[in-house]
Amino acid sequence: MNIQDIVVEIDAEISRLQQVKALLTGTSTTGTRKAGRPTNTSLPGNVRARRTLSTEGREKIAAAQRARWAKSKKAAKKAAPSTPAASTAKKASAVGLRAKSKKKRSLSAGARAKIAAAQKARWAKVRKAAKKASTAKVAKKSAPTKKAVPATRTSASKTKAPVAPATPATPVKAAS
Repeated sequence: MNIQDIVVEIDAEISRLQQVKALLTGTSTTGTRKAGRPTNTSLPGNVRARRTLSTEGREKIAAAQRARWAKSKKAAKKAAPSTPAASTAKKASAVGLRAKSKKKRSLSAGARAKIAAAQKARWAKVRKAAKKASTAKVAKKSAPTKKAVPATRTSASKTKAPVAPATPATPVKAAS
């Protein structure tokens, strides 16, 4: 006998003894149980009993699933246009044979080379733009920048009295 089976039998015996004790003492240890659950699953320390479906129940479920599949296949058949491949697949499934799947398409070596070259060109363009942007940043940092005149200075000069024009820098000749 398996150890697991022995443990299950011991747990079942313990639950039976607890039920007998509850009957003799007049207390209930069953507690509340969920709808549709066997009564012995709510006892403490009890291993859950497996519930089984009847043959009729399994047949009902299988029939319902077959109906769902038939409905989905019918909808797919209406959506797909009728082609010779579809008619051969239909005949093969009717006979009970599995329809052969279409061969997986692949690219030719030349097409793959063209795609690879185009992708390399795209990446080269991205790298060139990134390099140009980084060199522009370096040039911008090294170039001296003019400081902006604060707004307070410009507004202050407007409120002051006007200043007389400066004297000309050319020397005045004396009359002789």
